[in-house]
Amino acid sequence: MHVRQITMIAVTLAVLAAGCGGTDAGSDGPLRAGRDIYGSICSACHGGAGQGGVGPALDGVLESFPACSDHIEWVTLGSNRWRTEVGDTYGATAKPVAGAMPEGATIFTAGEIASVAFFERVQYGGQDEEEAAADCGVPTANP
Repeated sequence: MHVRQITMIAVTLAVLAAGCGGTDAGSDGPLRAGRDIYGSICSACHGGAGQGGVGPALDGVLESFPACSDHIEWVTLGSNRWRTEVGDTYGATAKPVAGAMPEGATIFTAGEIASVAFFERVQYGGQDEEEAAADCGVPTANP
């Protein structure tokens, strides 16, 4: 019985990890950090596979934020500070700010925010990893 419980826990953890971006052991540094943060915090609203839910799907993240600096600013400020400091729309598509995106600056370091944006751009936006790393200002896994 004890072995069965351990096996069930291991299977559950593997399924959860796969739903949050996978367990690609080849990923290092900011991609892994971004995936881990996304899986533990962001996926609650944006879905384990970036498919959306309470928050929008992330497959259009590159259209919303062509520059990673804007993506990082959105995550840093969250929806309320964005409205106050930037305006009533966000991203290149001029979508109205809606929902309750939390202020990332109160939760994460600047490096963690850059890693999350990097992960989202690569994993859900399909951006080339090297290009996204340069755009987001994060070190590459393969120097």
